[in-house]
Amino acid sequence: MKVHAKLISAAVCAAFGLAAGSALAAKPGTYTATAQGHNGPVSVTMTVDDAGKISKLEVGENKETIGIADSAIRILPSELVRHQPLGIDSLTGATFTSKAILAAAQDCAKQADLDLAALLAPVKKTSGKVIRKKADVVVIGGGGAGLSAAVGAAENSATVIVIEKTASLGGNTMRAGGGYNFADPELEGRHVMTEAQKAMVRAMVAETPKNEAHKALLDKVRDQFAAYEKSGAKGVFDSPEYHAIQTFKAGDYAADINLVYELCKLAPVTAKHLAEMGFKWHDYSSQYVGALWPRSHDAANFKSGFGFIQTYEATIRDKHYPVEYLMQTRANELMINGSRVAGVKAVDADGNTIEIDATKGVVIASGGFGANVEMRMKYDKLWNGILDEKFPTTNSPAITGDGIRMAEKVGANLVGMEYIQLLIGDPETGVTSTLVGQATSMYVNREGKRFVNELERRDNLVKAILAQPQGDFFWITTEANAQIDDKGLNKYGLLVADLIKQGKIAKSDTIEGLAPFIGCDPAELKKTVEAWREMCRTQKDPQFGRAAFMEDVTLDEGPYYAVHRSPSVHHTMGGIQINEKAQVIGKDGKPIPGLWAAGEVTGGLHGKNRVGANAIPDALSFGRIAGIGAATSK
Repeated sequence: MKVHAKLISAAVCAAFGLAAGSALAAKPGTYTATAQGHNGPVSVTMTVDDAGKISKLEVGENKETIGIADSAIRILPSELVRHQPLGIDSLTGATFTSKAILAAAQDCAKQADLDLAALLAPVKKTSGKVIRKKADVVVIGGGGAGLSAAVGAAENSATVIVIEKTASLGGNTMRAGGGYNFADPELEGRHVMTEAQKAMVRAMVAETPKNEAHKALLDKVRDQFAAYEKSGAKGVFDSPEYHAIQTFKAGDYAADINLVYELCKLAPVTAKHLAEMGFKWHDYSSQYVGALWPRSHDAANFKSGFGFIQTYEATIRDKHYPVEYLMQTRANELMINGSRVAGVKAVDADGNTIEIDATKGVVIASGGFGANVEMRMKYDKLWNGILDEKFPTTNSPAITGDGIRMAEKVGANLVGMEYIQLLIGDPETGVTSTLVGQATSMYVNREGKRFVNELERRDNLVKAILAQPQGDFFWITTEANAQIDDKGLNKYGLLVADLIKQGKIAKSDTIEGLAPFIGCDPAELKKTVEAWREMCRTQKDPQFGRAAFMEDVTLDEGPYYAVHRSPSVHHTMGGIQINEKAQVIGKDGKPIPGLWAAGEVTGGLHGKNRVGANAIPDALSFGRIAGIGAATSK
């Protein structure tokens, strides 16, 4: 494995270099300052030498997210010392942490009487050079889909270059909750199937088919469920085919059902491949928000989506696969040779143009456009123009639709661009990480009342939330369901005590004690919880028709937690059209030679609404198919 990390270039640093006289009044010594990062204060210590230069900079105590903030903590101090600029740009993908480090460093510089104006003064940037490279397969994007593609290609004897525009690998996969759907009758069979869930299956298989492929799946599930009922089994029924028809329906039948079925067949295969690479799955299944069925799985040996990235990175490293990373390098153009995509042009952090020949193929795995406000506003047809710059996103700031635009320029067909999914996140930042508990817990509004079936599809959940007086809500969970580890960390690795101090979460020994945080009448909240407990006992929901109350959501015993949430832009269902082989389809309906795509950059798989916990199996499964396809192409 080669690592080519153009971190913060000399050219950029020169643009903010020290002017003459900046050290004249400096006071040698060691200075400390803190600034607010993503999860809390970030401490920085700066040493200024007798010459008035910054000789050492260290990031100290902080609670930033492992895997996301690492690049800023690792890169910025050494580059600041090396080039002495305090006005350099934040690292894309670790923006909040970068800004905290730079702000604290500027505070230290001010304490030392360094000339801040000189430190921040820009000068003309020098132009870069042209660098040429070659690999069998070039992958655009270093998130889950891209790394899966890289491993798939390398396993098939291909050399690989991964282009990643941020300073760290991971993309949105790193930020995800880590839920991964696949039909697993053994684990799902540990949950008792309710009569309401059985009724859902019967209603599903009784639907009028939308096409022949849909009919074939409905017929197969009908037979499977008949056999299940005849067997007398008590556990939850599932199969890849039922997963497929649920997914197809949840997207309002707007997806390509062939892609949907391919995903549902591939998901357990990819899960097994991950396990072979060292990924350890929990020995239970759950139901992520909007997942519709208790087929969600996650890691036993990692927090959130971090484990998928770590597993691929470790595999590439330990097996010495010929994979080279070009970090902080932005792909901006696909190179064409005749009718075939033959490479990629990119720009690195120094402003150099990188031209990479791809002798076998290019895989686009650069994500959707959830962080691109202009594209959101241009394409959205579901949310009536509310997705402007004031509307937060769960996405990495790097997810701006680059791959979609590049593919479109070479004739790729785009599908479903108007379908944008909102999810529930932190009301201030939009992120999903500031929580405890399963999202299948009870949801209440500011009056302390339930207002929705918590197991609904995501778009219906968000519509119900937006209809509440302040467009937000609170979910209620217990200590037993909070998913807090023995270090006091939530499933994303954040310290719950800090989240409580920050006002993201409230904790109380009694249900009534949560009422001030919610802003409701304690008696009204208690009444709601008492009704919830009855629904858990009877497995019947007379209010909203919820089909199941799993044992992990009972509110019989405290301590109790309330989590404040509101909608955020989460997933863009539209993008580059692909077929079951992950080949990019042109406007003429034919595959574009030399070009594959996978993950959120693609469209056609999720229809109008993505099922919760389907995105990671989508990215990893089609990423692998794309990498193998490119590596073995003629």
